[in-house]
Amino acid sequence: MAISVELVRCLTNVRELYQLPPTFERFQRYLDLVRVDTGTQALPLSKLNPMAKEHALAYVEQLLTLGAEDYAFAAASDAASRLDGDDALKVLLVLMDDAKGGWTNRAFSEFAHQCENKYEVAHGWAIVAVWTAEEPAAELLRMRAFESVYRTVDERRNGPVRTLRQILDREGRTMRFAGHERRYDDATLRLIRERIEPHLDSHAAPIVMAALYGDVIAESLGYPPLGVPDRGGYELALVDALESEKGLKRVARGGT
Repeated sequence: MAISVELVRCLTNVRELYQLPPTFERFQRYLDLVRVDTGTQALPLSKLNPMAKEHALAYVEQLLTLGAEDYAFAAASDAASRLDGDDALKVLLVLMDDAKGGWTNRAFSEFAHQCENKYEVAHGWAIVAVWTAEEPAAELLRMRAFESVYRTVDERRNGPVRTLRQILDREGRTMRFAGHERRYDDATLRLIRERIEPHLDSHAAPIVMAALYGDVIAESLGYPPLGVPDRGGYELALVDALESEKGLKRVARGGT
């Protein structure tokens, strides 16, 4: 069995959208792209900021010059070849605006992209998300494509994640698959574990967001802090996934 991957291009459409003045005409063009008015989405672009400022157009131009959609497709195809299954995935590169505008909150939008994407998963979309505050680069696109393909395949196979425990497990495996490297030392990771372990079975947004993103983001959202550093939950999840992989390799070799 093999996972098939199809590229759906939309950057040219987004460039044309951003070339329009930021008026109702632009927003109507955006609605035409996603077909919100009919209740069906032609393209899952709900996280695109249709009224973004000039920086978004400049970013789209950079992506087009880079050939970003082709990079994303190549990486997604590579990722799919490393997984078992018979899924048919559609790859779509989506720009999210976290630089200059009130449309997008990075933490909320990132979490929704990872854990609240029922429509996309059900229809086989693998959304490769990049942010306007990031430097567009082939390696970034590769990593995001690997993440998206893994999450989509995992959720189609195993269902959505709800509790903090489930989120940490899947995000750790996703980050490992995409090639992330650990950032925190052992002492910091022990502290993070102490802070979030009592909440592993929670699915309450204030707890989950504070555990995943850390105190600074939690307080900016009006949530109580847990004593967790920046993206502490994600970092702990990655290290646990890496350690789990090491254990499986030792077992496979017959070691202890």
